[in-house]
Amino acid sequence: MRFQYISYLWPLLISSSVTVLLCVYAFIRQRHSKCAVSFIVSMLLVTVWSAGNALEMAGADLSTKLFWANVQYFAYCYSPIALLALSMRFTGYARWLRNQKFRWLLLLPSVIIVLVWTDGFFGLMRYNIHLSYSGTFPVIAKNYGPAFYIHAVYEHVINITAIVMLIRAVIYRKTVYRKQASILLIGASLIVFPNLFYITGLSPVKGFDLTPVFFGPAGMLMAWAIFRYKMFDLVPLARATVMETMDTGVMVTDLQGRILDINPAFEKIMGTSVKAASGRETAVIFRDISEFASACAARDTAHIEFSVKTNDGIRIYEAVFSPLADGKGAPIGRLAMVYEITEKKREQQRYLEQQRRLGAAHEKERMARDLHDNLGQVLGFINLQAQGIRQELVTVGVDTVSDKLDRLVEVTQAAHDEIRAYITSARNLLPSDSDFLESLRNDILQFEQRSGIPTEFVTNIDLADIDLAPQIQLHLLSIAKEALNNVQKHSGADRVKITISRKKGILLLYIEDNGRGFTVSDKNDRAGKAFGLSIMRERAVEIGAVLTVESAPGKGCKVALSLPVSQKGENAHETHAGG
Repeated sequence: MRFQYISYLWPLLISSSVTVLLCVYAFIRQRHSKCAVSFIVSMLLVTVWSAGNALEMAGADLSTKLFWANVQYFAYCYSPIALLALSMRFTGYARWLRNQKFRWLLLLPSVIIVLVWTDGFFGLMRYNIHLSYSGTFPVIAKNYGPAFYIHAVYEHVINITAIVMLIRAVIYRKTVYRKQASILLIGASLIVFPNLFYITGLSPVKGFDLTPVFFGPAGMLMAWAIFRYKMFDLVPLARATVMETMDTGVMVTDLQGRILDINPAFEKIMGTSVKAASGRETAVIFRDISEFASACAARDTAHIEFSVKTNDGIRIYEAVFSPLADGKGAPIGRLAMVYEITEKKREQQRYLEQQRRLGAAHEKERMARDLHDNLGQVLGFINLQAQGIRQELVTVGVDTVSDKLDRLVEVTQAAHDEIRAYITSARNLLPSDSDFLESLRNDILQFEQRSGIPTEFVTNIDLADIDLAPQIQLHLLSIAKEALNNVQKHSGADRVKITISRKKGILLLYIEDNGRGFTVSDKNDRAGKAFGLSIMRERAVEIGAVLTVESAPGKGCKVALSLPVSQKGENAHETHAGG
């Protein structure tokens, strides 16, 4: 090989020196970064390009020039793919690189390199190769074969694809990455477009490829991005590693409420995609989630809770909003981070329910204790005194008064037994390890044992799906017990049926008997002749239910209660927003 000195070599040597230094720096300091691998490969290839071009220019004969021209084809063929890989990693499409199909992009460039080195046999890339002495220094003159045009189109389709990806990053992702993407776009353009001008014959210097000269400025821009904006520190860590793998949903919007970026977790939560949401307004994308859409529109909102309906039911989320600012502190958008708090809300609901149960249990215990200490003891004392008086009268032979005292003793004893039974049932009503239906079944069993009246119980509801507070359950049980007590005392029935069902958000409770019945009249309630019915109605009103009594002489009695209920989770939370 023979070489000669040419002054035009210096721009190429400077350019190749810059790219070599950048390659070394990236390997030593940034080689663990995901973008660094593509960057190092790109810098190696453009170094081969510029150095090979310099050696081709310095060659003093055709064989030397042709050898180094062929060497440059390694850069011609593979640098577009390296640039595409760098752009894909930077713009968030690194997952495509893991696809086996991406490797097929290397097939045609490899074939082209083989054809370049076998030009002497086939001439598919170049033919009629000779030296031209018409310029300042001799250059290779040739005619292009058909394979060259295939190579040129293929190469620049890949280059333009990389450029378009970077342009999208600049336009649609107006975040901290915008300046980085702009610099990377300018650097890539300095490589792609001069080469395109040379191939199409539009280069200002005929017969001389200016592309390698621009590798130096392009490399300097890359270096600025590395040192000034920490390109390799931010992109793989914040975007690829954190954003792509975190469970928390992340969304970035601009000042006009347009979506700039979302991560996979946010896509899963909201049921949308980057492609569908990018560049569109939040009010449009989230119109079915009104709470979240309103929070996105209100710039002073810092926190909100909202729900999303899924195939698995209602899921509850918390969103925290933060402002985004540029390096000078000027606002450029907002960041929304979305966490799922469904289990947290359920635990809170369970805790509140336990507290309500404890409060109800304490109230029952206090009431039972007061009854025992007051009314129960008074009735017990009256009973003992009446029995003592009756015995004394019997001893002295006063039978008439004794009969009346017998009746008083019986009534007092019955009242005392009822009070004791009520105290026992109040203490055991709806224990913590039981539920409403189980407690009702126990009450029905005790009623059958006490009265001997067969009772049918029919229900098709599942209380696990109904939001029924413990205090409401207590009132329902008390109403059912009072109705059964009335059946035992007054109805003369030989059959009772209790039915519980749910229809269109209403819990229905029916207690029916086939006894003698009676005439229903409000006058009886006001006169105290139907004291049990009055208490039942009062309990119903207290829990927001409606109680009706249907009866007629000889036609039995039907007590009907209707109570509005909600599905568990429907009203389990409220939306909060505030600064």
